[in-house]
Amino acid sequence: MKIAPEHLDALAALRYDNCEARFLYLVATHSGFFTPQQFTEFAGQSKGRPAFRFTQKLVQRKHARATECARQTHLYDVYSRRIYGRIGKDNLRNRRHLSKELIHTRLLILDFVLGHLDCDFLETEHDKVSYFQQTLRLPLSLLPARIYKGIRSNTKTARYFVDRFPVFLTPEASPPSLPPVSFTFCDLEERDLVGFMTHLKQYENFLRHLPGFEFIYACPNSEKFRRARKFFHRFFDLDDTANIENTVRYFEVRRLWEEKKYNSVDRAGRDLLRWAKQHPRQQLLDAAYQKWVSGSLSAFEVAGVLKPLGGAPPITFSTYVLPRRNDVFESFSPGVGGTAPSGRRSAPVPGRFGQWLDR
Repeated sequence: MKIAPEHLDALAALRYDNCEARFLYLVATHSGFFTPQQFTEFAGQSKGRPAFRFTQKLVQRKHARATECARQTHLYDVYSRRIYGRIGKDNLRNRRHLSKELIHTRLLILDFVLGHLDCDFLETEHDKVSYFQQTLRLPLSLLPARIYKGIRSNTKTARYFVDRFPVFLTPEASPPSLPPVSFTFCDLEERDLVGFMTHLKQYENFLRHLPGFEFIYACPNSEKFRRARKFFHRFFDLDDTANIENTVRYFEVRRLWEEKKYNSVDRAGRDLLRWAKQHPRQQLLDAAYQKWVSGSLSAFEVAGVLKPLGGAPPITFSTYVLPRRNDVFESFSPGVGGTAPSGRRSAPVPGRFGQWLDR
């Protein structure tokens, strides 16, 4: 990862050494939050004394706020406009107050970044939009966006890639067959995959228009990897068996619909018909269906017909074990505050982190 020397110099001018400046840049750019353990490992230290000196600087100079959370873990929020302004990222939403779940996710994101310092990240919304618009020539309407309404006016603003999950370009030393861009999803340890499924659905149209990509599912719980891989392969038609079964089922439902046997088509069947209309290879589906109806195409030949000439864009799925859970809030009860396991009162933790960050 290349950090512009002028950004490190700007942070050094605030009396942070090179290691502290590099870490501070990564936190401000990718998460906004960190724990002392993350700094200790980044600095290659076995003890926490350097982390103590670093965090004391941040708090005393009012560049970050601190609170004690579960298991006597301290959480630091880098909020100062001076920090963000000096590295040219004054408009990053990392400075905003976030929910507990989002802070938890940001800590996981930081762990992923710290484990991939050799990658060329698209760091900001501007960097990502510029790459996909100018380099890959994708229309702005395809990029994953969220619309925000103005508080005091009727204005609407579109923000892109608001989830802040790392996106990076494949290093030049990698095999040329690999997709040029990699996307990530940093998931919590909880058993379900709802967040991951929702994320893929929000990104689906955008991802299907790329010339290829790698998707990395990162989580501290490796037991979720098999289910995540299975869902991803089915979602992007990478599972040949599931793809054949789904396609043949579509053919059967479509024939019933065209024969006006509407009562024989349940809700799942109607969803399947809508899926086919939006499928990026709809013309191939139509051609295969006509052959299937005429009896000249068996179910076992469906996969071969659906493969477009020249092959599909390369899509790869991989997993990454995040080094820690980072659930610093787990022992708190919802509401105004909570009690640590030792029985000692902890800092107030409201539903959104407005009050305790402003102490």
